[in-house]
Amino acid sequence: MIKPILVITDRSDLHADYVAMELRKIGGDIVRMNTADMANNSDFFVEKLSPEEPWKLKLYFKDSDKTVTADSFDTIWYRKPEPVKPSSSIAEEHGQVFVKEEYDWFLRSFYNLYSHKRWINPFWNLRHASQKLPNLELAAKLGFKIPKTLITNNPQVAREFGEHCNWNLLVKTFHFSGFVVNQTEAWHCFAKRIDKEQFLQFAETINFAPTFLQQYIDKSIELRVTIIGEEVFTAAIHSQEIERTQSDWRAIDTYQIKHTIYDLPEDIAEKLLAFNRHYSLAFSTFDVILTPEGEYYFLECNPNGQWYWIEDLTKMPMAKAMANLLMQS
Repeated sequence: MIKPILVITDRSDLHADYVAMELRKIGGDIVRMNTADMANNSDFFVEKLSPEEPWKLKLYFKDSDKTVTADSFDTIWYRKPEPVKPSSSIAEEHGQVFVKEEYDWFLRSFYNLYSHKRWINPFWNLRHASQKLPNLELAAKLGFKIPKTLITNNPQVAREFGEHCNWNLLVKTFHFSGFVVNQTEAWHCFAKRIDKEQFLQFAETINFAPTFLQQYIDKSIELRVTIIGEEVFTAAIHSQEIERTQSDWRAIDTYQIKHTIYDLPEDIAEKLLAFNRHYSLAFSTFDVILTPEGEYYFLECNPNGQWYWIEDLTKMPMAKAMANLLMQS
């Protein structure tokens, strides 16, 4: 009997939906662990009664009426889990914080307890592979061109970097993606191209937080490379055809941007596969620039990035590839 894949994700994750459909076509299935619902949708215990006995596990999910034990799964797909939402009966904010933190640390311990299982991708590997600066260093060692980069809280150092780059700069965040005001108004943080005049407008605020500046690289197209196992799927994102997406293609609904399948040179693909091997990743997504001069610049790796919109727009069989990867022993 083929054991189901334990998918750690969120209720709204379409990627898991489509991959589950592909798994069922080849005799597989999933048990879905929507972490945000753990407080209200699960009944579980993890128990060890003596040093000689292994840990006992039982996870029951009310919405799917499925039960997970330590022996009922061999593969875990760590997709897009969200923080646990405390029970609505807990009115006090400090009580809600307590529940969230306890679940967060319990889940981390759970992931480590079953680290001997097969993971796509391992929890701690994802943490290591999500660091921007070591990733730029690794990309350079693998032979990629990378933008000149500065992170500083010193306005004068930032100004000198701007001069060095002839005031052709990009500013972006390390991690912060935006915020919501009054639960109705969303503000997003995208990478933005700036010149000297724009730099001077915010220069005095640089000492508030680490400021991430890079030399702006002119683009012909942007490439979104998704690696699933040993398969490399590359989409050209024609961001330069729309003014609002010239600095960051995420600035608008991606379905409004032209996407085409791109034949990535073998040597570039091999460098990205080597990147994955360095972190022991079976899956990852990369952002790469192709310049008007035909040079490839490495920008970032998101080791747990989104990809289904790429399949939807290009019809590359990515969900099928992920299902096949998950079914490998």
